[in-house]
Amino acid sequence: MALEHPRGSGDGCLTVAIRMPVRLVAFAVVLPLRLLWDALATAGRGTSAGLRWTWRRLLLPPLRVLGAALAWAARTLVVIPAVFLTRCLVVVPLVALWRYVLVPLGHAAAWTLRVLGTGTGLLAHWLLVVPLTALYGYVLAPVGRAVRWTLLTLGAGLGAGASWLGHHLLAAPARRLWHSLLVPAALALAAAVVFFVRYALVWPLTALWQYVLTPVGRGLAWTLRMTWLGLLWLVRTLIVLPVGFVWRRVVVPVAREVGAALGHAWRVTGYVSRAVGRGIAWLARVLIAVPAAWVWSRTGAPVLRAVRAAGRWYRRAVWQPVKEAVADARRALRELRAETRRALFGDPVGAPERRLPPRRAGYEPGAFGPAPATDAADVSEAPDPADALVVSALATQALPRPAARHRKRPGADFGSDSGSASGFGPGPGPDLGERRPPTHL
Repeated sequence: MALEHPRGSGDGCLTVAIRMPVRLVAFAVVLPLRLLWDALATAGRGTSAGLRWTWRRLLLPPLRVLGAALAWAARTLVVIPAVFLTRCLVVVPLVALWRYVLVPLGHAAAWTLRVLGTGTGLLAHWLLVVPLTALYGYVLAPVGRAVRWTLLTLGAGLGAGASWLGHHLLAAPARRLWHSLLVPAALALAAAVVFFVRYALVWPLTALWQYVLTPVGRGLAWTLRMTWLGLLWLVRTLIVLPVGFVWRRVVVPVAREVGAALGHAWRVTGYVSRAVGRGIAWLARVLIAVPAAWVWSRTGAPVLRAVRAAGRWYRRAVWQPVKEAVADARRALRELRAETRRALFGDPVGAPERRLPPRRAGYEPGAFGPAPATDAADVSEAPDPADALVVSALATQALPRPAARHRKRPGADFGSDSGSASGFGPGPGPDLGERRPPTHL
């Protein structure tokens, strides 16, 4: 049975043969990975949502309140006092110094310098500028013009004489020497050098290049070119063509089919993972969420509301009256004790009158809070340590001595009538149905 590709029959037999096994293997490999990936992605989204909710609902509001409190405290305790102190200790003194000291001093210094500058300018004008201007205009300028005319006249005469002497003594003999001796000698030397270079260097080198080096180079180049072409033909025939055939006919179809199989398996496993997730969500909703919500709405919520109502009724109708009654009784007892002590023994001489503090509504320090401090009367009426020892000894002698206790095995006398409620001593035995299990279990 031939496997046909749905896109057409243009694929080779190798592609058709490897398509289905590769897809099966890819599906078997990708399915667990995709399920694990979807589970991790779902857990990550849940964790991210929980962290965002925790940040927005639990962490951000206290941090905002703390930031506002810190900003207010910093502004109130640091910025405002610093600004006030800076303004009082720095800005106001500097402004006063500038306005009432430096500005008047600056105006005075400017007026003084302006006056001094005006006087100095007038003195410099009449003592320096005017005399120097007169000296230059009436003395130095005429003298300079006379010196310049004298120098120009002498320079013109000396220049004409030097030019005549230089022409007849230097330029004419040098021109004759150049044209008569130096130019012919240079031309002869150049002709000799050209002849030597042409017939001693250029002609032998040209002959060597033309008749020796050029044929050898052409033969070597042809040999190298033929060798390179042979190597290229061998590489193309033995390596490139087989590798290209394997690449086109084997590697590319296999890679394409493997990629297509992986993509197909990934998509299919996505549908499977989505279906599994929906099934798990449906089972969780049907088996856990709906029964739990029904049980909570039928039992938990009414019981919780009843417990809350009972707690409010107990706190309002029982606990608060009992608390206030106990507090009033303790207060009345303390007042009665203080009045009785005062009536029997009187107040200490010179001691100020002590009154109990008024009771605060809903708070009794003696019964439901910190114990009140012992007053001076209680301290004064504290018993003697020796009398306390005597009383405790008499009470010990008056108490009945307990019966001898013997260690028995647990449960040894559960059926006897001679055992006490604890299993030791006289008395009826304990009831097996009412006996609590041992705590060490």
